[in-house]
Amino acid sequence: MTFSSIIGHDRPVSILKRAIQNDAVAHAYLFSGEQGIGKRLTAYAFAAALNCQAAGPAGGCGVCSSCRKAASSTHPDVRVVMPESHDEQHLATLSSKEAAKASDEIKIDQIRRAQESISLKPSEGQKKVLIVDSAETMNDAAQNAFLKTLEEPPGDSLIILITAMPQSLLPTIRSRCQELKFQPLPRPVLAEVLREKRGLDAGDAWFAAALSRGSLGRALDMDVQKEKTDREQFLALWEGLGGMRNDEILALADGVAKDREGFDRILDIGIEWLRDRLVYQETGDERLLVFAGGIDRIRSEQDRFSLHKALGDMALFILSRDLLERRISAQLVAENLFLKLGRA
Repeated sequence: MTFSSIIGHDRPVSILKRAIQNDAVAHAYLFSGEQGIGKRLTAYAFAAALNCQAAGPAGGCGVCSSCRKAASSTHPDVRVVMPESHDEQHLATLSSKEAAKASDEIKIDQIRRAQESISLKPSEGQKKVLIVDSAETMNDAAQNAFLKTLEEPPGDSLIILITAMPQSLLPTIRSRCQELKFQPLPRPVLAEVLREKRGLDAGDAWFAAALSRGSLGRALDMDVQKEKTDREQFLALWEGLGGMRNDEILALADGVAKDREGFDRILDIGIEWLRDRLVYQETGDERLLVFAGGIDRIRSEQDRFSLHKALGDMALFILSRDLLERRISAQLVAENLFLKLGRA
């Protein structure tokens, strides 16, 4: 893992490179930004560069034994702490029953073991590196214990906190770290990576890049065909409401309400679809759409487009999502939504 393998994020990477070159590495960093955009990979590349046996201006070499160990998470001087439920290596050693009970928190015992580890001198590299992944999951006791390490860090150590929710950390922890903010990757960059790494055609890559909201990890894991199918089914559902009797709509709503996750998806896709219609009406630019597969329907309805109706439908979808979050009956919410859409 080297800095050259990091896609985008030129600013934080250049800051880290300069810190190494000028021997001005801070004792603690906070990498913040959306989930899956490259914070963890950058942390590993930074740890590898600091302990590389042949480091250069670009960071670690990526081929020496130290770099290879850092990339495979086997370097004795690089320790990673994360919730048990996020640790795939740990989960692989558990039974299915034990894995289901794995904690979503970073607990104080994990922090104490990490503190003991970085208090020791490096055994192979130049620095002991502690990476706390999903740092926002540290419970209160763990955060308070961790604060002591930040206040008196061992001289040969580096601490990197990784989080998508920096506001969840104690202000005293954040103030003792140099924060580097990682921005979502631009849609064209993600689309190009997806074409290269996943072999997607241009249309699917552009679609997946939009849905990923700047997250490369999310884009690489996405089931693109399922996402397209879900949207096609949504459009068919909405179009079909107009030809249904009230009792048929109520029966449909009853079935949808029983699948809360599926209902949430319908609401999200509905809001996205209306956003696409509004954007295309304003700009006429197909490349700004999330789901270009709906462009034929959008164009066919241009003559009948009503800004007032589109905004009203958007408000209806948003209201439905808010009602579900307030634990209003999903069946009542679905009935209200489908009846109004079907009679509009």
